[in-house]
Amino acid sequence: MGFTGSFIVARTGQPVTELSAMQAADCLPLWWARDGAWQILKASPGGDPDGSIIAETGAPVLVVHVLDSDFATVQAASPSGPTWQSVLSPKMARDYGFPEQWIGDPDSVTSQAVAWAEDAVLQPDPAAVRAVLVAECDPFAEDLVFALTNALGFWFDTGADLLSLDGE
Repeated sequence: MGFTGSFIVARTGQPVTELSAMQAADCLPLWWARDGAWQILKASPGGDPDGSIIAETGAPVLVVHVLDSDFATVQAASPSGPTWQSVLSPKMARDYGFPEQWIGDPDSVTSQAVAWAEDAVLQPDPAAVRAVLVAECDPFAEDLVFALTNALGFWFDTGADLLSLDGE
């Protein structure tokens, strides 16, 4: 059985785990990393911070939900408007019966994702973004999550296992 949970990317001056939206989400923080003020949090089960995380941070947010390490849904929004959604590992998502409108056309989704990243003051690589959007997990969808964040212009450090920091 693979990982089922979420990756939440947000820009904030405090630990992302301290955001009200994250505290209201029923999830256990597992792993955390940062790229300047940008942070990524891995949480399980699929913690789903509501839209208030954008209002709370005043910055774009990316939320990726992974299902059994087989595929992932991606949602991105920004306070200034650019939004997009898609999946990672589209063939596997189709095999699960995931709606085609969520998967989207790779060229259209790439344009939306690049616009979102540029709005977030990142330097995305459009070709790399498209490559991730059409790739299949090999073997884990989580690998595609990190490939996507890199393609969008994030460079998270090695991070910290939050469970081991708590002594569990």
